[in-house]
Amino acid sequence: MNYQEAVEYIEEIRKKLASDYSMERVMKLAELMGHPEKKLRVVHIAGTNGKGSVGAYISNALAMSGYSVGRFASPALFDPREQIQRISGNHFGTDVEWISEEEVARCVTELVVSVNKMEAAGLDCPTAFEIETVMAYCQMVRWHVDVAVIEVGMGGRNDATNIIEKPALTVFTKISRDHTAFLGDTIEEIAYQKFGIIKAGCPVVSVRQDNTVMEMLKEICQHRGLKLRVAEPEQIRQKDFSLEKTLFRYQGYPLEIRQLGYYQPENAVIAFEALKLMAQTGFHKINISSVQTAFRETKWTGRFELISKDPFLILDGAHNPDGAVALKKSLEIYFPAQRFRYIFGVFRDKDYQKILDEMLPLATSVYTVQAAGERGMDPGELAEIVEKKCRKYDREIPVESCQTVAQALQKIEKDGHNTKTIIFGSLSFLHEVYRFFDTSRYI
Repeated sequence: MNYQEAVEYIEEIRKKLASDYSMERVMKLAELMGHPEKKLRVVHIAGTNGKGSVGAYISNALAMSGYSVGRFASPALFDPREQIQRISGNHFGTDVEWISEEEVARCVTELVVSVNKMEAAGLDCPTAFEIETVMAYCQMVRWHVDVAVIEVGMGGRNDATNIIEKPALTVFTKISRDHTAFLGDTIEEIAYQKFGIIKAGCPVVSVRQDNTVMEMLKEICQHRGLKLRVAEPEQIRQKDFSLEKTLFRYQGYPLEIRQLGYYQPENAVIAFEALKLMAQTGFHKINISSVQTAFRETKWTGRFELISKDPFLILDGAHNPDGAVALKKSLEIYFPAQRFRYIFGVFRDKDYQKILDEMLPLATSVYTVQAAGERGMDPGELAEIVEKKCRKYDREIPVESCQTVAQALQKIEKDGHNTKTIIFGSLSFLHEVYRFFDTSRYI
């Protein structure tokens, strides 16, 4: 099987099989592949928003400290191979290497043999994400990585990544309402699913959660005798935001990050606490100098990212109400008393009503676009919902539907560049934005 055949095999399964959240298939697949997950030291990250940024900070800091790092993060934004990465450090930062086409072909060829055995035994075929997850573990074993930083796909308890028996560390970003059709309607139900990745003997790091969720977490850790370290964003001091960098102090340490967004210092201190605990539990090469350098150099695309200055355009992956709150706060901090032109597309199963309630008060106009795939909401239908919301606020906000992001961006170019444009609602059209801006204009 060559690379193209491997990709087509996984995509065919993705089309045929909807996500089915149980652990039986992926556990059997991992068993047939020799349980690669048992051969790795894993940092397992769950939460609602911020998992990617926290994973990037941790991965880069470990690499800068001299560890070979494997990373699994989903979904892929530009290329299927980007989900599985190997990261190493150098004097100036980190080198990131995606799994190669040859490695994908080799892994999938081997995985197909195991999938066929499962089906021959009357078992269900694994989902595409389950196959990708086991492929990630297999490849990281082949790479002989020192640490694997693994991001939960959705939820936690029944997520394919949760075949790990004993991670080196479990990390939680802020937990809020999202994926309610799968995880539950209440914050307690969602937290129950997220906390399903906690394992006996494994220390836990979490940002301070809302009171109910925090009490749940404390009770779980106390009952199991687990060490719990809490990251306290309230302890962040001297925050200085600009479009070039953010400077702040945490626990007396000066830190600088280039990731924009008011929420990024919070993500950085979650990673900071995780790295501190790892340094105390066997990862002795971690040092403050490497952490500071790694944080300064970390970049994670699609999170309050300045794409272009002319026209001025920021892209943010806000796709749930908490993400919208964070985006709105960031806009108010970086651009006080300003209003913005929006390009907005969203998946049908997201809480787009609350996203709009949060964002529309800062809007001058809205272009609706199609989010990728069958889950993407029709832009015409979405435009009608936006118009109805605008009438509720008794505001005259022009709303126009476009089939593609490129079409919306072309209209904006004709409108002129006086108003800042914000693209949000999904990461599924990030590649369309990048494709629109050629290298001479892309920052």
